[in-house]
Amino acid sequence: MNAVGRESALSRAIGGRGYAYLMWAGVVATTGVFSGCAVAPSAAAARVQEADAQMVVSCKYVGEVQGSSGWGNLAASAGMENAKSEARENAAKLGATHVVWNSITGGYSPYVSAKAYRC
Repeated sequence: MNAVGRESALSRAIGGRGYAYLMWAGVVATTGVFSGCAVAPSAAAARVQEADAQMVVSCKYVGEVQGSSGWGNLAASAGMENAKSEARENAAKLGATHVVWNSITGGYSPYVSAKAYRC
């Protein structure tokens, strides 16, 4: 029997609907990977709030912070959350309570920068 007429061991093992099951398993696994990629912030970073310029008028400026993530494109929302979380972590290290975003860039490598304030 030639190679074209042979049934693969995988095909025999999973039956006639094997391809559909493999595709379904791939989609489920990929969804799980992408949805589980956001990094949970520390307690200190979780207390850092987003603000606008008016909200921090009477606050003390403590520095500039940045955040980035390698998760972009198909996992853009997780990547953006990771970048913001990293910036909040950096702000918390400076003793900040609020951040005002300067720049938010998505795409293949999400990046954010912000001014950090202690209020």
